[in-house]
Amino acid sequence: MPNQRIVLAAGIVVLMISLSLSPLNHSEDLRKQNISMEQFGGGGTFEAQCSQSSFEDVFTYTWAEFNVTVADNWRTAQIDAMAWVNGTMADDFRTFLDDLLDGLVPSGGDGWLSSDEREAVRSVAADCVEYTMTRVGVRDGEHHRGGAAVDWRNATWVEDGVSIDEWNMVPERHGSVRDCSSFGSSQGCYEVPVVPNSDRDCDSDGELPDECRIELYLSGEVDLHNIQSLETLTLAMNVSNISRATYTINAPYVEGMRLSLFEECEGRDLLNGGSPTPIRGSCIGDGSSSVVTDYNDQGGLTLQIEPSRPNTYWPSGEDLFFDLTTIAPPVDDPPSWTQEAPENGTLWVYGAVEGEIFDPNVVIADWREIAGWFTDDMAISKLSINCYNDEDMESNLFGEDRSIRATISEDSGQSEFSCSAVDLSGQQSAERSFVAMSGFTVSSNSSQGLPVIHETVDMELHGVQLPITDDGVPRQIMLEIGLSQNNEEPVYYENAIILQNGEQQIFSEPSSNLIPGAVNVWFKISGDGIHERVERSGLIFQKIGNPPIISILNSEWIGTTWSMNGMFGEPDGEDVSFSMLIDGNTLGNVDALGNSWSVGPIDFALFDPGEHTVTVRICDASGMCSSADRNLNSTEVLETPRGTEPPPKTNQNDSESLLPFPGSSSMIGILAAAFIYGRGARRAS
Repeated sequence: MPNQRIVLAAGIVVLMISLSLSPLNHSEDLRKQNISMEQFGGGGTFEAQCSQSSFEDVFTYTWAEFNVTVADNWRTAQIDAMAWVNGTMADDFRTFLDDLLDGLVPSGGDGWLSSDEREAVRSVAADCVEYTMTRVGVRDGEHHRGGAAVDWRNATWVEDGVSIDEWNMVPERHGSVRDCSSFGSSQGCYEVPVVPNSDRDCDSDGELPDECRIELYLSGEVDLHNIQSLETLTLAMNVSNISRATYTINAPYVEGMRLSLFEECEGRDLLNGGSPTPIRGSCIGDGSSSVVTDYNDQGGLTLQIEPSRPNTYWPSGEDLFFDLTTIAPPVDDPPSWTQEAPENGTLWVYGAVEGEIFDPNVVIADWREIAGWFTDDMAISKLSINCYNDEDMESNLFGEDRSIRATISEDSGQSEFSCSAVDLSGQQSAERSFVAMSGFTVSSNSSQGLPVIHETVDMELHGVQLPITDDGVPRQIMLEIGLSQNNEEPVYYENAIILQNGEQQIFSEPSSNLIPGAVNVWFKISGDGIHERVERSGLIFQKIGNPPIISILNSEWIGTTWSMNGMFGEPDGEDVSFSMLIDGNTLGNVDALGNSWSVGPIDFALFDPGEHTVTVRICDASGMCSSADRNLNSTEVLETPRGTEPPPKTNQNDSESLLPFPGSSSMIGILAAAFIYGRGARRAS
């Protein structure tokens, strides 16, 4: 019953205020809590469940208005909210409440919503709101866009500072209103059906209450958490899944306070996380969310915010950032290059695979990198980026996808281009010239022709003659080589390859920790005057594995049944599967545990007397197999007079019981290999 009350409270809360879900980054305190956050009805404390409440992907309101008034001391803010739930949304809302109240009050779950149920909602909703996490964070200091180590000091509800009310949740003006029929109902209780009849009249032109309109109200106070300086403030709002709402933020009078920058940052992954923190001024929004600034009668700054991120975009989220400051607007200077930007004359070096066609169309940089190249008084996203090839001044290399792409000439093996930025005033930054070129080739140094890996990774790298520096010093290409498998991040070798003056270098390193299968090659390319970048090569190796190792320890007869066991190992750590054959026919199962296997007991009374061969085969995930055979004769056992036990035959571990691997001269060697190389999970079949 408590869980149902929590669900009910949270449902109405979200429909009213849309203030649940986590903000941009949880505060440090919240991140350190190790509590179970479950769905409503799934257990957990009242506080834990309310703090994770969110029904915005299930319910929508017709419209909502939020009025936020910041206190003069900037320590707290008063929030007054109102939401309208109209038409069929009101029907859905009442149906949801009635279903959730099944078992909570006598009339719950009966298809009718009663005034008693409304009182049950009011009794717990305000308490639940106090645990919900607001979508707003305010932080003083330098403007920024968050990050892993940033505490946004998210606004939190003040204890006992929330009140909730509603209008017309259970309308008295209803064509089917009746006295409550459930046992235990209070005096004066009335109820209405949650699903109206088809000929109902919504009275949309009237002002009196009917079943088609619900209004919900919230009033509460939030703590803004220790704002020390008003010179620069960053207000952040997580507006994911919010539309059809208006937020009006009223700030107290502060001399010179203005909105210096508004950004609409879209695309944060709400499901998996890990989205990169945007650079201030680099966000490219679609303009659906907006803000209008004004000043009230007391001279205080007001922000009227209309977010637009419907839940159809989920799990792609949206964050709004408002940079407030009392610092006077700077002089409108032209944009300039940052310290992180590539220097004039920088080379972009690309690799090619020997014997394969080189794709001359290369990506110089995407927007995430370009946004860090320039600084300006306004948002970087408002700049016009111009990049032109020296041979074609009509085509901008900066495309609609906000990346820079160039085409390397087949004749010269390079492409020269220049870039600059222009602001809204038409002022241009300095121009910088760059070169993109094919700088080296790579090939497999495999004697088999195909790029395969056995014990070592072998490659040949050939550099081209690079332009010398302005100081007359020959340039060097530094290559860090990494390998990856199964779409995982590459692991790089410690020793880098240095290419200079078109020379050749041999790379040969152990292939430890690789499993059989495809291996991708990666290069970290750097050097003096060379733009540092990571490239996945078109060269793909195949790691050749070793077959599993299997040995027989012993076998024995008990009556007419026979059993055998042994040990196995998988040098490459792959999963393995077993099968058993008797005289070439697949029969029975092999049991495996750890590095041991066993078969039987097998009743040979079901077979003809005579000689038989039992084979245990082991195969790894790459399809490489090994097997161990045991020859036996059941004649003596099966011809023993009934009631007479044959002498046991055990420890049949002569040389014929061992699989003759090259280099395996004794049972000790096989057993040692089974233990040493027995890595990874195994399964038996």
